[in-house]
Amino acid sequence: MKKINLYKIFAILFIAISASCVDNNDFELPTIGSDKEYTNLKSLSEIIALYNGDVVEFNDDITISGYVISDDREGNFYKTLVIQDKPENPTVGVEIKIDDANLGARYNVGRKVYVKLKGLALSKPYSAFEIGIKGTGNRTDRIGAEDYVSKIDRSSEIVDIVPTTLTIGDLTDNHINTLVKIEGLQSATKGLQYAYPEDDSYITRTMTSCETFEKIDISTSKFVSFKEYPIPDKKGSITAILDEFSGSYQLVLRDTNDVNFTQEYGCNNNPTEATLAYVKSLYTNSEVTITENLKVKLVITSDLAAGNTSNQNAFAQDASAGIALRFSGAYDLNLGDEVEIAVGGAKLSEYKGLLQLNVSPSSILSKTAGTLPTPEVITIAQALTGDYQGKLVQIEGVQFKDNAKNYSGNNELISECDGDALTTYVSSQANFANNPVSNKKGTLTGVMSNFDGVQIYLRNEADVNFTEDYTTCGGGGTPVPTGSLAFAGGDFEDFTAFTNGLNSFGLKSYATESAGNGVDSSTALSINMSSTGGNDYVFTSLAQNGLPSTYNSITFYVKGTSTGKSISINLYKSDGTSYYPFNLGDITGDTTISASGSNSYTGSINTAGQWVKITLDLTGITDLNTSDLSKSFFALKVGKSAPFDIYLDNFTIQ
Repeated sequence: MKKINLYKIFAILFIAISASCVDNNDFELPTIGSDKEYTNLKSLSEIIALYNGDVVEFNDDITISGYVISDDREGNFYKTLVIQDKPENPTVGVEIKIDDANLGARYNVGRKVYVKLKGLALSKPYSAFEIGIKGTGNRTDRIGAEDYVSKIDRSSEIVDIVPTTLTIGDLTDNHINTLVKIEGLQSATKGLQYAYPEDDSYITRTMTSCETFEKIDISTSKFVSFKEYPIPDKKGSITAILDEFSGSYQLVLRDTNDVNFTQEYGCNNNPTEATLAYVKSLYTNSEVTITENLKVKLVITSDLAAGNTSNQNAFAQDASAGIALRFSGAYDLNLGDEVEIAVGGAKLSEYKGLLQLNVSPSSILSKTAGTLPTPEVITIAQALTGDYQGKLVQIEGVQFKDNAKNYSGNNELISECDGDALTTYVSSQANFANNPVSNKKGTLTGVMSNFDGVQIYLRNEADVNFTEDYTTCGGGGTPVPTGSLAFAGGDFEDFTAFTNGLNSFGLKSYATESAGNGVDSSTALSINMSSTGGNDYVFTSLAQNGLPSTYNSITFYVKGTSTGKSISINLYKSDGTSYYPFNLGDITGDTTISASGSNSYTGSINTAGQWVKITLDLTGITDLNTSDLSKSFFALKVGKSAPFDIYLDNFTIQ
């Protein structure tokens, strides 16, 4: 240290005596005499080309030259000197490892130096070339403090180093250990210091390019003198030496003058409006960063208030397309809000088949009340193509395949008995998750989505506008309407409930529970006998809780045969004794039956092995016993002296 201070005093006296100016405001040691002449002078590129993966040792008198670009005065470079082959548009740079500090006093920025390689070695332990003395393995060690002055000569040439102006995406390994300049940068996070006093290692701060929206780190040593200085909350250029760590490029500052931030902070200032279709077109089947300064104007089509989405996920669309939004933090956007969102720097990625635009809540530029787009009317087949992802759609003539479930979880929608199903998903957090799905059919509105397969997102329960009779598909694909059970156990899945709901005469012995023979392999009531001595009441059911006070039909379905006689049904009036008779007559296919004046058993049944729908038309009937649970509501009778081999299932009232 004493030697260095004396040296500085000598330098100052020399400057005062000579009354000369020093380039770059650096105090320099004088060059004594003329520059030396060197034999066997090689370019830095020629020497680098010798490296083939192993340490290169130099045993001959070879000299290289380069220009100093590092400066250790502020502490961000330590016992190292970085040179590049040319002062402008360099092709290669190298780090010279020296076991001494304050190297900038001798080897100032812009100084051309000559390095005599005999006794030194070249290595590349990672991505950067190093010159030093031979170390262990594939490394070099520092040149001794007593040796480096004789190995590295200063020339009299001092030039201005012109940094290579690049974008982050232009950087390659050829730029490592060269001076580069990147414009349009700003700190990704405002209000940071280069480091903090307690930091005891290298600290990185992420910079964002407002031109390409790529990111790069600056690296700050724990020894740096400016680590407590704030990074300016502005944007501009950074000039630095390029390094690489763990596969990522880093910028190493020499001092804070390398950071020239003078422009207003913000990468999304004055963005250009684009259609959502254009933004989506930038996706190329793998995560991509939007590198244009764009904004989109969208209407929110998801309903946060209903709970079927989180406050970090939303759907939105414009006139050209729809998309899923994935926010990095909680947002405050409601169904129908029109928003402008800056998307420069945002990432497009896919999760479980769903394309997502990943944005920050701070990217929301404006929010106003908007107008929801008109849902596009499509079919289930069109929905399953995946072409409508993110769009608000409407599908008509659909119903839940299983109407005994709640909304929570996955449910399937169908429009045809033998057609494909479309899945709906409702979160358990939705305010309608535990409500039973509709037992009707009609029009469903939602946003097309994907989760390892096409799904439709329900915004709220009002999206389900089902007002028509439900359709259940029987064997052979014949649709049979159903509704609320017409009597206890009317679908025969709970046969005990059925028998407990009968009057005191119970069930005839030839009428039995038949598991697996009902619609869709469910349970049915089987009537199987060769004949009866009279027109038999097979069963009479009492009125049950929940029967509607208004109604228009009772439906059930039947499969099998009877020869010479058919079925007659009694629907009891409010007095529980008088009734409306409905006579089936000949049954070969779907049939609608109106009330008659009296019971009749003429006719035969032959459904050719298929389920057929029977509809009892209740038009004009208003006085059925739907409330007195002690009295009869429904009785089924068969004609005498005829064989029956039939199955009955799903008696419902609408």
